[in-house]
Amino acid sequence: MDRVSVFARRRRIRNLEDWTLYAVLTEAFFLALSPTVAATAVVFGVITWFLRSRIDSHYKIRGLPFDVPVTIFLLIGAISVFTSSARSFDLIYNYCSLVGIYALTYLIVGQTIQKTEQVKWVAQALGASAVLVVLWGFFQFVFGVDVADVKWTDPEAFPELRKRIFSTLENPNVLAGYLDVMICLALGLLTKAERRAQKIILIVAIGLLALCLVMTYSRGAFIAIAIVFAVYGVWKDWRVLIFFAAITGLLAYSDSTFTNRILSAFSMGDSSEAVRVGIWVSTSAMISDHPFTGIGWGAYQFVYPQYNYFVADPNIIIYHAHNIYLNYAAEVGIVGALAFFWYFFGTMFISFGMSERGVEKWFSEHVEKIFASNAFLQELAELINEKFSEFANRVLDLFSRKKSHVVKKTGELIHHEEMNFSEHTRQKFSEDIPVGGENISAKIIKLDDAIDDKQEPIDWNDATKIDDKKFLDGLQLGIGLAFLSMALNGFTDDLLFNIPSSMLMWMLGALAAAIDKIKH
Repeated sequence: MDRVSVFARRRRIRNLEDWTLYAVLTEAFFLALSPTVAATAVVFGVITWFLRSRIDSHYKIRGLPFDVPVTIFLLIGAISVFTSSARSFDLIYNYCSLVGIYALTYLIVGQTIQKTEQVKWVAQALGASAVLVVLWGFFQFVFGVDVADVKWTDPEAFPELRKRIFSTLENPNVLAGYLDVMICLALGLLTKAERRAQKIILIVAIGLLALCLVMTYSRGAFIAIAIVFAVYGVWKDWRVLIFFAAITGLLAYSDSTFTNRILSAFSMGDSSEAVRVGIWVSTSAMISDHPFTGIGWGAYQFVYPQYNYFVADPNIIIYHAHNIYLNYAAEVGIVGALAFFWYFFGTMFISFGMSERGVEKWFSEHVEKIFASNAFLQELAELINEKFSEFANRVLDLFSRKKSHVVKKTGELIHHEEMNFSEHTRQKFSEDIPVGGENISAKIIKLDDAIDDKQEPIDWNDATKIDDKKFLDGLQLGIGLAFLSMALNGFTDDLLFNIPSSMLMWMLGALAAAIDKIKH
């Protein structure tokens, strides 16, 4: 009887574990298609996860790298709601429903994803969803979306612009930010792809995502992804930079509206830019008046009329600051904003390979060194210098060019142990060369002869085969680039105000933490 009971209990634990994983995959697939379905999946997953944790006596909640700043952010956000001058049931409901979903997403993904195979499933769910988003965007562009109906452009500044797609995300700028993230994830995986089929699929995916991005005519998102590609191309692989420059040039040549739209970002000719600047000034005043707990999470639209210095029309509702840095500082105060960006940029740094454990070990060792030293100020100066040097080296290593098998110049000595050529090549180029009084067997290689004239046909069955470590490294890099794109987009828009964008950000943040745990 006891054995039957134990067996039934283990089966219930496995079932609950599977249901929680299915909930995570459902959220990943639907967060860009239907936020309601995605949120429902999160709640269901948290319930099954909680039941599993109660039944399984061996289960332990694992800590993630940025649990502390996330907790601080959540607590200060709650305090800001109850201390807000616009305190109401709407604010409480907004905080509980939105921030609650974000926190639960971080919790369930971070606690559920513990194997490389599970990470792959989440990536596949996100990819399948992105395919549908892009296809629907193409459909909208072909059959037409009249921007005059939704007022997404300034008709006086851009009279020729009649189409801006938004696909399933309700707003062109939000769609553009989402596409930036997906492009970054694909680029990260592309850097680690080994098989030709994988590279072709990822390059085509990036091309389609980029084409859909152009159809949004979002200036900030395009400039953000251009900076990401430029940084990666300069420091990592110059071919990426050339490819992006060629595509941009082709677009500029074929679509003058797109060119004018991008160039307008560097002028004040568009009314939306002038309005943004006015909103930023007003938001700065909010921060100055409420530096500690802020005006309250979600209270921006209610408090803004008191600071409405530039938007004269009282019928226009300003929901957010069009800048994530100012918006978070205004709503949850400076401390709450710092906690959030500790998590946000910390996730970006660990995704770029800066291990949280390594940072903590380094910090503790050098703190002990400072207090053990008699020359405190001198030691502190050396510490700061060493810290900046190490950080600079890590950045350079992160974006350094890939170590490739470079064929040495003609006439340069290469030992047998360094060679990996066919027997035919060895016989063709072998000779003994006297060096330092001794005959050393060496190879003289020409670049043309090191290249195989015949290329093997593409095996599309290899598209799904990838080494686990390379996959995790590629996806982790992609998440880091995605957070970089969100950080750049945040200067001109508060994309995280949108529910799907925020859910995606919190999911990727937890996924990055989970990958860091798996790798270490």
